[in-house]
Amino acid sequence: MILKKKQLAVKVGQACAAIAIAAASQTVWAQETARVEVTGSSIKRIAQEGALPVLTLTAEDIKKTGVTNATDLIQMLPSMQGFVPSASSVNGSGAGGTTAALHSLQSKYTLVLLDGQRMAGSTLGTTQGGGFAVNLQSIPLDAVESVEILTDGASALYGSDAIAGVVNFITKKNKTDGSVFFNYQAPQHPGGRNFSAGVTKGWGNLETDRFNVLVTLSHDHQDKLLASDRDVSRQGGYFPFTYGGVAYQMNQRTGNTSPGNLTFSVYPNAAPAAAAAAGAAASAANLLLPGSTAATAAAASAAASAASLAAATTTISRNPFYEANGNCGTPLAGVLIVSPTNTTCRFNYAATVQAVPSTKRDSGMVKGSFKINNDTTAWGQFVYSDTSIIAQFAPSAAPQGVNATTRLPTVWNTYVVPYLAANGLTSSNGRATLGFRTVPLGGRADDYQTKARHLGFGIDGLAMGWSYKATVTLSESKFTDLAAGGYTDNIKFAQLVAAGGLDPILGTGFNTLVPALINGAYLTGSKSTLDTYHFGAQHDLFQMGGGMSIASFAADYGNQRYRTSPSDLCQSDSGFSTQPAISNSPVGGCGGSVPFDAERANWGVSAEWLLPIAKGLEGSAAVRHDKYDKTHSRYVFSNNVDPITGLQNQLPDADLGNTFSSTTYKLSFRWTPTDNSLIRGAYGTGFKAPSITELAGPISFGGSTSGSYACPIPTSVNCLPGFAQYDLLAGANGLSGAAGLKPEKSKQWTIGARVDPLAGLSLGADLWHVEIKDQVLGSGIAENVAFGNPVQYRSLFVDGYIDPPGGFPTIGLLQLPVNGGVAHYKGIDWDFSYRTTTSLGKWSVNWVGTRMLTMDYTQSPGGAAQTSLGIFGPDQQVVLKTQMHISVGLQTGAFTNTLTANYKSGYKDEAYDPGAIYLRNANGTLGATVAFPGLDVPSYKTYDWQGKYEHSKTLTFTAGIKNLTDKEPPLSLQNEGSGNVQGYDPRYADAIGRVFYLTGNYKF
Repeated sequence: MILKKKQLAVKVGQACAAIAIAAASQTVWAQETARVEVTGSSIKRIAQEGALPVLTLTAEDIKKTGVTNATDLIQMLPSMQGFVPSASSVNGSGAGGTTAALHSLQSKYTLVLLDGQRMAGSTLGTTQGGGFAVNLQSIPLDAVESVEILTDGASALYGSDAIAGVVNFITKKNKTDGSVFFNYQAPQHPGGRNFSAGVTKGWGNLETDRFNVLVTLSHDHQDKLLASDRDVSRQGGYFPFTYGGVAYQMNQRTGNTSPGNLTFSVYPNAAPAAAAAAGAAASAANLLLPGSTAATAAAASAAASAASLAAATTTISRNPFYEANGNCGTPLAGVLIVSPTNTTCRFNYAATVQAVPSTKRDSGMVKGSFKINNDTTAWGQFVYSDTSIIAQFAPSAAPQGVNATTRLPTVWNTYVVPYLAANGLTSSNGRATLGFRTVPLGGRADDYQTKARHLGFGIDGLAMGWSYKATVTLSESKFTDLAAGGYTDNIKFAQLVAAGGLDPILGTGFNTLVPALINGAYLTGSKSTLDTYHFGAQHDLFQMGGGMSIASFAADYGNQRYRTSPSDLCQSDSGFSTQPAISNSPVGGCGGSVPFDAERANWGVSAEWLLPIAKGLEGSAAVRHDKYDKTHSRYVFSNNVDPITGLQNQLPDADLGNTFSSTTYKLSFRWTPTDNSLIRGAYGTGFKAPSITELAGPISFGGSTSGSYACPIPTSVNCLPGFAQYDLLAGANGLSGAAGLKPEKSKQWTIGARVDPLAGLSLGADLWHVEIKDQVLGSGIAENVAFGNPVQYRSLFVDGYIDPPGGFPTIGLLQLPVNGGVAHYKGIDWDFSYRTTTSLGKWSVNWVGTRMLTMDYTQSPGGAAQTSLGIFGPDQQVVLKTQMHISVGLQTGAFTNTLTANYKSGYKDEAYDPGAIYLRNANGTLGATVAFPGLDVPSYKTYDWQGKYEHSKTLTFTAGIKNLTDKEPPLSLQNEGSGNVQGYDPRYADAIGRVFYLTGNYKF
């Protein structure tokens, strides 16, 4: 891949593609030399080397990468880290989305534009920083002519969301010819095939016919890749490895299995009275929801009573099938395995998941321009994308509460009561937990459907010496989650167990459960809309020593709205008044969801002044003021439980949070001391308001922890045995005043240089730094931090929380947005290129990379600094120190060959407390579980080759091989932040392996 780094604009004499900041501008300026817009500036000017670092990918550059979608194109760039990959949709929080993230700052800090226009964003998961980001899956790459990436903060021009920088996709324009293409990619190993095809056709030349209409249509399909398709992941979370000369065994299996496990607390029959009192107090606590004073008092009473019985109470974990048969069944050998304690069975869920989900996308664009007169052009564009991502992961994990009356009493009476009687025991609380999984029904699958619609129209013109631009953008993204396999009806499940047709303990009768599958059922959906209105104008001011001074002014208004509409199945057992009059929910699914509907308006005004001080010396200044209204929520709930309904009541609509306003600025300069050298720099401030999802929404069930932990409240009767997964409670901070969330403020600077010491040789580098204060931590305190310091964060743990899917009491961790302390990011971007002609042909060499020097943040003001730089950090991310590409190209006549080397540096992997990693004995059996400091994951190097044959000006063929050496991803023990796949981290390495591809292009 050849990447051309241009600072604010391309050099005079090169092909100048106009970068539309607020629209697909096609105005011909009434100047002797045409002026063009550039990413990072609102001023149209004669194209020349600029002051800010802008990475430009031309149409030819995009073709040389061999990628077929916007996600792969952006996420392969060395400056991109911390984004959401497609693998996160496999039981992660990706939900069918992928994002851009510059310089390891979370995706919410990178602004993605389409022809300079904002697009409706999708919500991000808590481990991805929260907030909103544009889903790259919704951008039709076939409609894109070029991409410009501004790798410097741009809040002073674009407002909030541009602290890290800007990615601007520039679509094709004013084309009168047509073209078709196809691309087929076939991995050497099973799974992961890809096919895409598209057509583009234009009519009318804007300059001669006074109109132009352009239409693009494309289709692409990505086949799934199963974890079992590759050696690196087929062993799931149970495999041997060696570190430091010591043999270990990774043991990330779960207690939710088929045949099922039973867990319950008992005491000897000698102490029934005291234990009964403890059980009564615990039961009272379990009937109440978090937030109630009574609930807190009852939970405290239960904990005190339980502590007094600590010496007598014992937790029993057993698997009756294993006890009777000496094994865990044979249907899935290597997946169902006995526990190290030889009392229960364990399920190796990571061996059953997808590494890459399947994707189908149909997309296109209709774009038209009409020249009203020589000075005025009207235009409009409609971009659409329909994407379906089917992500399949492990069979439904269905932990169920069990008791003698209301919760699977058949299981209680058949397997708990006889055991208690035979061993002289009494249940301490009258309940048990069934660890169960619907293995014979296959894996759960979600069909994530995203329909993106983007309508923009406007007018560009020239009047009374002022050039102006007015645009309206209406952007929408609809998301739907459909059950596509493996989910079952909870009520039918309970009825079948009660009737004796299904025995989840012995794992028999699953044929009776097939009619209970809810495939195709609607689970949940959302709609994100963003309407923006922009007016800008600029005027030449006066002649200076280096040229014409130009000033521009702009005003923007926007309204964002986000809605979710969970199905009745998903809203069941939520504990809120929106809960439907049913007690049903999908087994292993989305119970406990709460609807959401909130919106907010904002406006901004900005100005920019270009100052060509002298020949070779230029400065510019930009200033902007933004104001964000309070967030208006249509779903507001009380914090306390209604004593009659037992639910949290819905309150009237309300404005939540604070209003946010800020003035930001940016100063930059460009100095060219000689014709072949340039020094540039910039300093600016940034501002980001908390997102509407961080300000609105109740505290509700947010799934289970990614990792397994020791009980954070050891005296609680709701502890689970050993290392287990606990519930997460997600929510918002809608308080006003000093108790509410504050906006994030940033400072950033860049200093760089470019020199062309020899003909064909160009060397450029930029040192950059970003500091963010009051950084909003959308997920609150990270789960591994809270569980690692349970005493310090005791106030965040809710004891006695009723798990919505299973109906049993457990412990929940509150993860609410908070303002952290200070975050620092610092690094170097470089771009070196060389071109020359020899007797063999035309040679080109390009070396592009990013070196991260600093990445740290604090969870609270004045707190200890934490980092993910070169190490798996508490935010469940890794910031690679170095990423780079080196490509060498040779053109000989009609043939062009390009060889590219890709490099990612190594890092320190996730560390583990005892519970997941064991010593491995010489005979292959497990020894003791131990704390593990984390693997040293080595660097990851791959090589790509591409050959292009230009048969004629209208017909070209391209063939290539990705990952020439069929390099496997390096071993990683990560278990958090990227979905269910284990054995490697899909955020930093690709498991597909060697891929052969062929592309054909025909112009007509």
